Amino acid sequence: MKRSLSFVLAFVTAGMAVFSWAAEPSPQQIAESRAAEWNAAFARGKVDDILSLYTDNAILLQPNGAVSRSMPEIREFWRLLIEKGVYAMDIVTVRSGDDDTIITTATLSDIKSLQNSGRQIMKYRYNGVLYSVFKRQPDGSWKAKAQEWSGSNPI
Repeated sequence: MKRSLSFVLAFVTAGMAVFSWAAEPSPQQIAESRAAEWNAAFARGKVDDILSLYTDNAILLQPNGAVSRSMPEIREFWRLLIEKGVYAMDIVTVRSGDDDTIITTATLSDIKSLQNSGRQIMKYRYNGVLYSVFKRQPDGSWKAKAQEWSGSNPI
């Protein structure tokens, strides 16, 4: 009886481990989710929502070479970008560094409505890419730890 109980307990434990592993989102799903949150916050013009996607000690390397090392500096970068127009982030590549790190490459598109069309929307590709390093937080969420923009300055 004791042996049967041990076997059942081991089987249930292994099953729970497989279930929790299967329920874990893939790095691609995590990256797409982060991009969707960025796009939604950007479209609403909510700088605070964008800042909530960064770790407290995040850094942002801007296209002009300036390095933002504080939330007020990162806030100002995004505020100026939001004033300029509506952009959308599209994930291009995703790499998993380890269990708590994901590295992404994304392009940004400038979204414009065609005049006299009312509903038709076109994306104009921004000349550059955004490299991001996302770190898993103690609460299980993923936040940007570091970002580097390359290409011409969108601001």
